[in-house]
Amino acid sequence: MKHLKKGMGLLLSSLFMVSALAGCGNANGGADGKTAGGTASGDKKIVLKMANITKADSQLSLTLKNIGEELKAKTNGRISPQYFPGGELGNETDMMQQLNTGSIQMAVITTAQLSNSSPAFGAWLMPYLVDTHEQAYKLWTSDESMKLFDTLKNENVVGLGYASSGFRYILGTKPVQSVKDLEGYKLRTTPSPTILDYWNGLKAGPTPMPLTDVYTSLQTGVIKGVDIDSESLASEKLTEIAKYLNADKHMYWAGGILINKDLWNSLSPEDQKLIKDTVLEKTKQNSVDIQKNEDKLLSEAKTKMGLTLNEVKREEYDPVVKSVRETWSKKSPEIAKFLEKADKIKQEK
Repeated sequence: MKHLKKGMGLLLSSLFMVSALAGCGNANGGADGKTAGGTASGDKKIVLKMANITKADSQLSLTLKNIGEELKAKTNGRISPQYFPGGELGNETDMMQQLNTGSIQMAVITTAQLSNSSPAFGAWLMPYLVDTHEQAYKLWTSDESMKLFDTLKNENVVGLGYASSGFRYILGTKPVQSVKDLEGYKLRTTPSPTILDYWNGLKAGPTPMPLTDVYTSLQTGVIKGVDIDSESLASEKLTEIAKYLNADKHMYWAGGILINKDLWNSLSPEDQKLIKDTVLEKTKQNSVDIQKNEDKLLSEAKTKMGLTLNEVKREEYDPVVKSVRETWSKKSPEIAKFLEKADKIKQEK
C-alpha cells in the first residue's frame, strides 16, 4: 500500500509537470510553433469579405478584386477573398460599421466618406492637388498620406493604402468657359465640407444628391451639371444628356483601402507584409490603368460621345484655391503637411 501511494504521487507529480510545461509553451505562442489558437503561424486560413460602393467593373472594385486574387494565388488559397461590389452590403456608412465589427474584413472607402470620420481626410479633397496619376501615386504612398489613417482613432480599422477612380471633371448641359459661368451654376457634388467650400467660393450652386438621381435631375433641369470622377462620367451614361465637358482635373478622387484592426492584429508578421506588398503592387497598377482609361475617354469625347470640350484658365480659379487651402491647413496640421508634400511632388522633374 505504501508503494502504491508513492507510485501515485510520482504519477500525479509527472502529470502536473507536463501540464505546466504545456501551459508555458502556449503562453509563448506554442512550444510546437503554433499559436494559442492551435494554428501554425503562416498556416492560418483567412476569409476576406471585401466590399466597396462602385460598380463591379470600376477601377476601385477591380483593384480590390486584384488584391484578393493575388493573395489567394500567393497563399495557395489559404487567404480566400469574397467580393461585394456596387454597394451590395449597403452604403459607405454601413460598410464602415461592418468593418468596425468585423462582419466584413476589407473595403475601399472614398476619402470623402472618411472625412466624416476624420476631417484630416479633407486633404485629398483639396482643389488642384496633383496634375498626373504618377504624382498621385507618389502622394498616396508617402508618409504624409499614410499618416492620415492614424487619425481614424474612433474606427476599428487599419489603413493599407489608396486606390483611385480618376480626376474629377465638370460635365454639364450648359458650357463653362470662365469662372463667371459658374456663378449660380447648380451642380451635383459630394457633401464634404472641403468640397462645398470650393464650390461656394466660386459662387456656384453645389447640390448634394445620390449619384443614382443625377441622370433624371440633368434631364429635368433640376441641376445644370455634375462634379464627377472620370470613371463615373462614362459608366453612369450622363453624356447622353450633358454635352459640355471641362476636363479640368480640379480634384483627385481616391479611396482608402482598410482592413479590420482585430483581424490585422491577429495576423502573423509574414501575412501582414504579404498584404501590404500586394496592396502596393496592385494600387500601382490601378494608377496606370486609370490613366489609360482617362486617355481613352478624352480621345473619344468628341467623336463617340459628341461632347464639346471647354477650358477655363487655371489662374481664374487660383484665388479660391488659395483660400480653401489656407483655411483647411489652419484647421488641420495633417492637411498642411499633406499639401506641402503634394507641392514638392509637383515640383519634381
